[in-house]
Amino acid sequence: MIRGDRAEVRLRSRRPRKATSASVKLEDVARRAGVSTASVSRALNTPNLVSPELRDRIAQAALDLKWVPNGVAKALASLRTRTIGVMIPTLSHQNFATLIEALQQDLGAAHYTLVLCCMAAASEEMHVQQARKLVEQGIECLVLVGEAHPEALFELLRSQDLPYVITYTSGRDPRHVCIGFDNYAASARLTEHLLDLGHSSFGIVAHENDANDRIQQRLAGVRDTLAQSGIAVRPQHFVRVNSRHIASGREGMQKILADDRLRPTALICTNDYIATGAMIEAKKLGLRIPDDLSIVGFDDTDMSAHLDPPLTTIRVPSRLMGEEIAKYIITRLEAGSAERPLPLAAELILRGSTATPPRKSSNEPA
Repeated sequence: MIRGDRAEVRLRSRRPRKATSASVKLEDVARRAGVSTASVSRALNTPNLVSPELRDRIAQAALDLKWVPNGVAKALASLRTRTIGVMIPTLSHQNFATLIEALQQDLGAAHYTLVLCCMAAASEEMHVQQARKLVEQGIECLVLVGEAHPEALFELLRSQDLPYVITYTSGRDPRHVCIGFDNYAASARLTEHLLDLGHSSFGIVAHENDANDRIQQRLAGVRDTLAQSGIAVRPQHFVRVNSRHIASGREGMQKILADDRLRPTALICTNDYIATGAMIEAKKLGLRIPDDLSIVGFDDTDMSAHLDPPLTTIRVPSRLMGEEIAKYIITRLEAGSAERPLPLAAELILRGSTATPPRKSSNEPA
């Protein structure tokens, strides 16, 4: 009985192992599809040169055999990984998510893979560390949001001769390739709209911007445009909040309305989420928008058109940025060079949250 059991064990050990995807080779796929190995390779690397019928036959053969191309081997053979790195502040903001979606779709169609790092509240040291990890993984290009990154990060990229693209800004440093829009000009245009309506008393709610050059540019656009009209924002009407979310907008509105005698007639918020929170809080405290207070945002998120009243804001070309970044990267990597792109347009969207300022009452201070 014992011998029989041992014999059964020996017989089992001699049975051939079931084929796995790792044991299947490109030659096996070619044989299954009835084509040459060169045709399989062409279908993988330059599918546009292969007829749809042949692509389908090769794809079906690979599916039948459960074959997946060995990415490491392909990278070693071609000296390319076809991998693009992205370092982004957050995915909780609709426009960043839209940008990444467009970038992923267009790069994916060109057989590139996206590796994403979300850098919310990360230190400068962490920025450099994450960039180094992406470089070590063999990325061929890096996408960054804004120019406010440690110089050590840019030195790392230059030392590796690694191309990079900066987005969400049109750029201030000529060393950088930027695919985005002019935050300063967009905020200046938004402020001009309020001035044209007749406003002269302004409040600002901005999220923390020590390491956010886009918000710094927006605030500079507001301040400079007001200064040209001889207007300054009272210190108590400029509020910084800890985050870019709706709750922070409510908090900022509470602080600005703490002294009702000096209430501004127009409030500028650095994004739509903050503007939404400010609108909610103002209405809770009995203010009519825009009759008592005009409010503007920045970004034109989906909800902004559906608020009551709908929000006047700046429409950021988030999807177009993603598409243009992908186009630049593909051209740069495939052709070896690409033309420096022009700034994209950010559009002023006029809606019901802004109007002429209310008339001053007889007991209101001048």
